[in-house]
Amino acid sequence: MPFRHTDSPSTDFAITSVNVPDRLDQREVDDRKQQDEASLYARRSSALLFWWRRLLPYVVLLVVLALAGFWLAAQRQNLAAGRIAQSLSAALHVPVRVQDSRLRTTPAPALVLSGVDLGGQVQFDEVILEFTAPSLWQAVMSGQRRWGDIVISSTTLRFEQANQLLTWLALLDRVVPDSVTRVRFAQLRFGGSALLPDRYEAVTRREPGGQFTSVVLRRLDSPGSLQLQFTPDRAGGPVSFQCDAVDWQPPFAPRAAWTEMVGTGHVSAASIELDKFTLGSAFGAFEGQLSVRQQSSGGAAWTAEGQFSTVGIDVPTVIQQISNPGKPPPEAGENVATPMSGTASIDALVKGTGATPEEALGSLIAAGEIKVRSAALNGINLGYAASRPAAGGSSSSTAFTRFTRFEASFLASNNGVSFRNIHGSAGALATSGDLTVTRELGLDGLLHVNLGGSRVQAPLRIHVRGTVAHPQFGR
Repeated sequence: MPFRHTDSPSTDFAITSVNVPDRLDQREVDDRKQQDEASLYARRSSALLFWWRRLLPYVVLLVVLALAGFWLAAQRQNLAAGRIAQSLSAALHVPVRVQDSRLRTTPAPALVLSGVDLGGQVQFDEVILEFTAPSLWQAVMSGQRRWGDIVISSTTLRFEQANQLLTWLALLDRVVPDSVTRVRFAQLRFGGSALLPDRYEAVTRREPGGQFTSVVLRRLDSPGSLQLQFTPDRAGGPVSFQCDAVDWQPPFAPRAAWTEMVGTGHVSAASIELDKFTLGSAFGAFEGQLSVRQQSSGGAAWTAEGQFSTVGIDVPTVIQQISNPGKPPPEAGENVATPMSGTASIDALVKGTGATPEEALGSLIAAGEIKVRSAALNGINLGYAASRPAAGGSSSSTAFTRFTRFEASFLASNNGVSFRNIHGSAGALATSGDLTVTRELGLDGLLHVNLGGSRVQAPLRIHVRGTVAHPQFGR
């Protein structure tokens, strides 16, 4: 019987109780390992990208600050107080001292100069050269300083100091860096003078030609507004100015509230020339000119002289405003009972003297002529009173007297107004007399009424008393 070989053929695998992976299993293990490594790399890359995006702005900021620090360190010598004082001295031709210079970061970045003394004539506590982060970056990149505005801290000046600053205005383009386009006084007061008693902001801007030619002064206090523009004469002549005001009350007589004031003129150390002005109010407008000059000899140091004229002054509105100061004028079409109505035209001269310009303006006296068109005296019928003397010229709320012509001369001062040579006529009726209005608006006067060809032999005499708002007529 043939012998059969019963053993199985040999292979690469063996059956054993130990689990040994074959080649496919090993490949699967390697693939899983690579996938795990790729996933771990992806997670790490995502985390790095996330943190890089979050940290990038801070990195950029640190780079900018580092560059700015290097630039400021390099500019430190040029920004030193001594170097700045030397530059200012050379430009202004006066010895300038700067106590200290420092860089600040809050509330806004700026270079702060402390204790600035301009030749002993003008002193500033602080002069601030502002700049922004973009301008600082431009300076770092270009190597040139890029400043913003120059702001001068709260200052009080005398007129002599203000005049000196206006003289230096022509040199300002040499004093400040080329990148500065505006110089501003944050708050300015004028000490020792009542002509400009409020707080002001003063601003000068660089013109397209690179020079600073004018200064604009704006009042900060309310109510109303006042703006003055001063333009120095580069040849050394008087400083020209323009004035615009709204709802403004002048600091000298007349202290009425004016809805509008426009004027042009010149000012120097010895004179204030208001070449032309217009004053508008609810009752009408005045125009004229005024000159305040220092005298070289005589008892008064300063004199004020001028003239003004007007047409179309509404008499009822004038009476209403002076009788009820602060009360708004009546609206159009509203009937307001007043002692007199009509439209006045005035031509007058004004003059005043004093030890100072303020005193000269405060003592102004106006003298001139007044004519009233369509004049009507309310509260009494003068023709009826003259024809019936027994009535005694008593007042009546419904009575009135119309005039075809009414004129008078007047003299006005701080103490009141005196009307002289009053002449009114209406047909055969003729009225003449004098009237005084006191500072407290009291009335005291005498009118003579004549009917011409009537049987009355002597003119009727009527006394005027009471107040402007409520006159009283009697014999």
